[in-house]
Amino acid sequence: MELLVKQLTVVARPDFQESQLRAELARDLSIPDDEIQSLEIVKKSLDARKKSRILYHYQLKIRCKDSEAILRAAPAKLEVFAEKARYDALEGLATQGKRFRHPPVIVGSGPAGTFAALILAELGQPCIVIERGEAVEDRMRTVHRLLRKGEFEGESNYCYGEGGAGTFSDGKLTCGRNHPLIRYLFEQWVRFGAPEEILYEAHPHIGTDYLMKIAKRTREYIESRGGRFLFKRRLVNFAQGASAKYSVELDDGTRLDTDHLVLAIGHSARDTYQMLYDKGLSIGPKPFAIGARFEHPQELIDKIQFGSCTFMPAAEYKLATQAEGRGIWTFCMCPGGHLLPTSAQAGHLAINGMSYHARNSGFTNAAVVVNVNREDFYRGHPLDGMHFQAAIEQRAFREGGGSYYSPAQSLTDFLAGTSKKTQFRTSYKPGVTPARLDQILPDFVVNSLRSALGEYNKKMRGFISDEAIVAGVETKTSAPIVMFRDASLQSVSHPGIFPAGEGAGFAGGIVSAALDGVKIGRALVENAIHEQLLETVH
Repeated sequence: MELLVKQLTVVARPDFQESQLRAELARDLSIPDDEIQSLEIVKKSLDARKKSRILYHYQLKIRCKDSEAILRAAPAKLEVFAEKARYDALEGLATQGKRFRHPPVIVGSGPAGTFAALILAELGQPCIVIERGEAVEDRMRTVHRLLRKGEFEGESNYCYGEGGAGTFSDGKLTCGRNHPLIRYLFEQWVRFGAPEEILYEAHPHIGTDYLMKIAKRTREYIESRGGRFLFKRRLVNFAQGASAKYSVELDDGTRLDTDHLVLAIGHSARDTYQMLYDKGLSIGPKPFAIGARFEHPQELIDKIQFGSCTFMPAAEYKLATQAEGRGIWTFCMCPGGHLLPTSAQAGHLAINGMSYHARNSGFTNAAVVVNVNREDFYRGHPLDGMHFQAAIEQRAFREGGGSYYSPAQSLTDFLAGTSKKTQFRTSYKPGVTPARLDQILPDFVVNSLRSALGEYNKKMRGFISDEAIVAGVETKTSAPIVMFRDASLQSVSHPGIFPAGEGAGFAGGIVSAALDGVKIGRALVENAIHEQLLETVH
């Protein structure tokens, strides 16, 4: 019999290791250590509400020599472990002995595109993944040139390339949805190289160093199952096909016939948005959010969150409030992280944050963003939000002085509407230029941020600090459009085209994008079965 330990509380201390959990639990249950035959962490969370006594809370699955007797002795602390129902992402998708008449074409290798391809690979269904950027190992070298020399590559950068924009992030695995397939996603990430702790941490994150390995290993598995990845190729057109629903054209002249075209293009492919609109794909405007990146020394945030305790992991925070009739919240918070130039077009500047798994840069950053409502940008064209974002990025590029330097202002100067401080400690490369962020961002964004920061400082005393900087701009929290799709996940205007992920307006982060990719992969197979687009393999 396996038991669930409802909660084991351990006081945080510098010498504590999780290998000591067996001894801690035996002491809590008043049983000998060797009575516990096996132990597995089910959930782990950090409780820092009392800074004088920071706690770890664990739920544990255990097996004992005499589980029944121990359960009878401590019924308030234990219960019989009940395994949650497992959901198979491939359930009901039997395609044995048959393959797609034409391989599905998936545009984009971010979480949505990759998980759609993975579902197909698991079913032995080859697909073709088109990625305008480079494979992750080449992409890393290209983005380093941007950091060192300010050399921007328009087709392979922090937005375009294998793994998508999320490859260079904190890899925070949060999602506002309680979907039964989320556990499946986490297990796949562990399968391809993520640390196992993401399966039980209350606030799991992967980190850029692991995300790059995962992207490569997932691609290699998909290729081993017959899939193909075409890097440094961009979708430029599609038309009705002669022997298939669509003939897909790439920028090198390659043409591919397919009955299933997945658009997992990400939220920065503005040239592709324009092409899709020109082709008549059903697209509409969608609210989004913009703001700036706020960077603090990590030790300052640690002190705010943990007090005098100095041996804790890099502290994080999540803040939200309402001001000026709008929501203002922190987004993609990166403890121990770095600021990065995430421009996707030459002459534009947008920045984001990333962390390695160790979170040890000495800085922490987060986007603080403000709701942008449809009436703020919409003038009658579905792509008005895209142009609104672009105009702010161009202004930031000019004020940064070019070469992808970021305009930066101390947080206290941002609040006061001044520019007294001109020297900044920052993780941002290529570098920063003193500038008035409060004059680069739209007035409604600045006013909302200023109102929110006062509220944030009440929750985190010391958040407003002369050591903190405001840099940016942060314009890419989500897509400014939505590609309308029906209940079968196909475009309402173009059956056989499946809009997917963040770029299509159906996700907001790694987990929700990957989940949408799983749904799309299933929808492709269900559509092929329904429309009899599978052929017997000879």
